[in-house]
Amino acid sequence: MSNMINIPVNPTYYEVINDFGKKWEEIRSERYKEYRRKWIENPKNFILEDAPLHLDIEPTNGCNLLCPMCPRTVILEDKEKKKNFNVGSMKLETYKGIIDEAVEIGVYSIKLNWLGEPLVHPNIVDMVRYAKEKGIEDVMFNTNAALLTKEMSRKLIEAGLDKLFFSFDSPYKEKYEEIRVGAKYEETLDNIKYIVKLRNELKKDVPLTRVSMVLMEDNKDEYEEFIELFKDIVDVVAYVEYRDPIGKEGKEVHEDTGFACSQLWQRMFISWDGDCIVCCVDSEKEYCVGNIHENRIKDIWKNEKYNAIRNNHRVGHWYNINVCEKCDLPYKKQDGTV
Repeated sequence: MSNMINIPVNPTYYEVINDFGKKWEEIRSERYKEYRRKWIENPKNFILEDAPLHLDIEPTNGCNLLCPMCPRTVILEDKEKKKNFNVGSMKLETYKGIIDEAVEIGVYSIKLNWLGEPLVHPNIVDMVRYAKEKGIEDVMFNTNAALLTKEMSRKLIEAGLDKLFFSFDSPYKEKYEEIRVGAKYEETLDNIKYIVKLRNELKKDVPLTRVSMVLMEDNKDEYEEFIELFKDIVDVVAYVEYRDPIGKEGKEVHEDTGFACSQLWQRMFISWDGDCIVCCVDSEKEYCVGNIHENRIKDIWKNEKYNAIRNNHRVGHWYNINVCEKCDLPYKKQDGTV
């Protein structure tokens, strides 16, 4: 096998974008555009920057909901897995230290969540504001929006949040509440409508808003209705294909898929307790590459363990890494089929 393979940037979201959303990208700064260019080109060409382009920082792994397709729910419902899952929140001082180093080493972007719901953290607005004041170009997070009060909406807009991504999963009340266990359809929908209305009234261009659904067996025929519900409410309507929450072992490996995970050249995940993970689906921290309480982000990004997984992916040997062998993405051909 060649030691250089031609890879696509792993697709994650399939989107319908309105005029505001299209214009939003056009009017961003040159540094933002440089970041988005690198996001595409670096993994395609295996270009490794001195620092991650982007950090996923987890303020908390706590959540107000128990959605069945979420890895957090799967772990909590498994007695053995639950033993190793410590629920907690990142201290604000720790977070500020991460941002300070991120700015120093040239990180462009952050997302304030991983396994938890960011609105659960009492200092989430302070976290957004601090990152923007320090110069992070793109600050965002995903939310189920159940806790997005009117007061919180105003504070997030004033803090300068760049992007806000809503997870909703069905255009129908009964199905939505069956999937988003603990949320109320009408209340959450009103929360989403309100922050967009307030943003427009304040004549702000942030946050860009996106709503997405996880396309699963029991809602896969609802996407057109989903678009119809949200196309005049938010800027982007999207879906992401369902992936096994914690992966499955014993899959038949296809070595000819030409797969190399783009995340290894783009981003790093930092959990609430400081552990650094290479992949969004490694919810059980099988491939932990360090901890920010022990080493600098820049040093972790290029350490021996991080480079070992990159080297395997670079030559198409992703299946040598257990957590990658269990992932769904490597089994898809470049056109997205399995």
